[in-house]
Amino acid sequence: MEVNDPVSTIMSRTVVVANQFHNFSEVLELFSKHNMHHLPVVDGQNRIIGIISSNDLMKLFYDAKYRDMKFNSDEIDKALNIPDIMTKDPISITSSDSIKKAAKLFADHKIQCLPVVDNGTLVGITTVKDLAQLVAYYG
Repeated sequence: MEVNDPVSTIMSRTVVVANQFHNFSEVLELFSKHNMHHLPVVDGQNRIIGIISSNDLMKLFYDAKYRDMKFNSDEIDKALNIPDIMTKDPISITSSDSIKKAAKLFADHKIQCLPVVDNGTLVGITTVKDLAQLVAYYG
């Protein structure tokens, strides 16, 4: 495998997603159930509108607005909306873009995940972990 190969060769094609109407406890459950670190948020046509990282979730627990809130899922679900915690309009890449372009986007923007979008629709996801595995196995 080469750095000029398309992202489609390293991306995950099965992507767990949320929508803006999920509540916070449902998002936490998705992270836990699927042991993941990035959750794309899509609209009804599977177009990416945001992304939530496990780091975003951790930051909430240190946010002064929520710090004193007891961990009560009903209370938290009422206080937090998905559009408020997601990164809106995340940087993305197409499945035909090169692995090298993905690596450059990761480095330049200090991000760890790229939604893969073709013709406006989410088709996959790639992460720095995918790049690390590429180097480890194909070095």
